[in-house]
Amino acid sequence: MEQAFGPIEAAKWEGASAGSDDEDIIPRDIRFGIVENPIRNWFAGDFQKTVLLDGLSIFLPEGERYFIRSLKHYAPKLADKELAAEINGYAVQEAFHTREHMDYNRALTKLGYDVEAMERPVRVGLARDTSPILRLVVTCAIEHLTATLSAVTLRHPELLADAAPSYRRLWMWHALEELEHKAVALDVLKQATPKLSGWKRYFIRVMAMNATLFPFVFITLRNIKIFARTDGIKTGPRFWLRLARLVLISPGYWRRCMPLVLKYYLPWFNPVNKDDAELTRKGRAWLYNEFKNIEAATALRTAGNPPR
Repeated sequence: MEQAFGPIEAAKWEGASAGSDDEDIIPRDIRFGIVENPIRNWFAGDFQKTVLLDGLSIFLPEGERYFIRSLKHYAPKLADKELAAEINGYAVQEAFHTREHMDYNRALTKLGYDVEAMERPVRVGLARDTSPILRLVVTCAIEHLTATLSAVTLRHPELLADAAPSYRRLWMWHALEELEHKAVALDVLKQATPKLSGWKRYFIRVMAMNATLFPFVFITLRNIKIFARTDGIKTGPRFWLRLARLVLISPGYWRRCMPLVLKYYLPWFNPVNKDDAELTRKGRAWLYNEFKNIEAATALRTAGNPPR
């Protein structure tokens, strides 16, 4: 399987560690080698399955930088130094995510896609948010969406079973780290707005989610058309009906996310799910074993081809 998708040596994790239950947020400096080995239709050879995740990557470099700025603004002002330390761990994780998704998007450019055109509305939309509190509540909303996708991915790793290994590793890694820091932004919101009543805080975070969801869906569908046009794929009714089936019926990526997304609208919403700790343990074990296997395979290959 690895041979079909490119050299396994392209994926590297400096200081690989399984982590421990005592560590909540673990920044991992992993390079996945996607820009060196870009693959078209890497998800089961299926354009639509692939583009749903390629399209998500379009949002991420600009989005991750936005999140870091949003939380870093409040870090020096917080009385809770433990939360301030969590922001630092969060920022390092997001910085690595930014780097890897920039490489991911460069790989898309190599494949001929107009990444600049697809990123433009994301950049313009996020640049409109100039108020620190607005940036914070938008960050809370987007972080909940990414945490929701992450929980679904880690609960159902079989959804990525037919993905090219390098891409599967990246999305599993990203899902794990989003789960690890999922509560940080909401904790910052609570600490940064001590004078707001609970209902006012509820109102602004729900309004931010509404203002986030609709542009996200619109830009995603717009960018799918750009991807399709590049590949010479017609986006007629059959195309959109099949896409709707993928996201809403089988395997139902978005359908699986909906209950968790709707939880955000509860006044007493708590971002922690009862299976988060178990999913985190399983995700950490999966990622560590994956890279230990790469290390072993690389050593075996090197032993079979000693330098002359």
